[in-house]
Amino acid sequence: MKIYITSFVDAGNYQNERIVMKAVSDLDLGQYAVFYTAVSSDGGVTAGRKTAFWFPDGEIKKDDLVVLYSKKGKSSTKDLGEGRTARFFYWQDERAMWGGAENGAVLLRVAEWSKKVPPEAG
Repeated sequence: MKIYITSFVDAGNYQNERIVMKAVSDLDLGQYAVFYTAVSSDGGVTAGRKTAFWFPDGEIKKDDLVVLYSKKGKSSTKDLGEGRTARFFYWQDERAMWGGAENGAVLLRVAEWSKKVPPEAG
């Protein structure tokens, strides 16, 4: 992986909770998605229905930060100096997501995928 979750900040506080990730090399952020998942009793993640946030395409440089808020908001960037940038994204959820040990985040690199749209009902 070229990017890692470094921390949850203000978990359980809807207005401020966020996941912070750091790039360890250059990457295309559109190849990554975060899944909201339940945590099993042994500390693993559970299979089954999940909610996901798939990042939009965009080049991220080594040491850039990616911040994903749970709340509603508009994506933005901030220059951190020394060639580093922070990129802010919003899950657009209406509730705090990370307030307990029963939920976790899984960061996946989406190497391949396919898409199909159902025909219009009618």
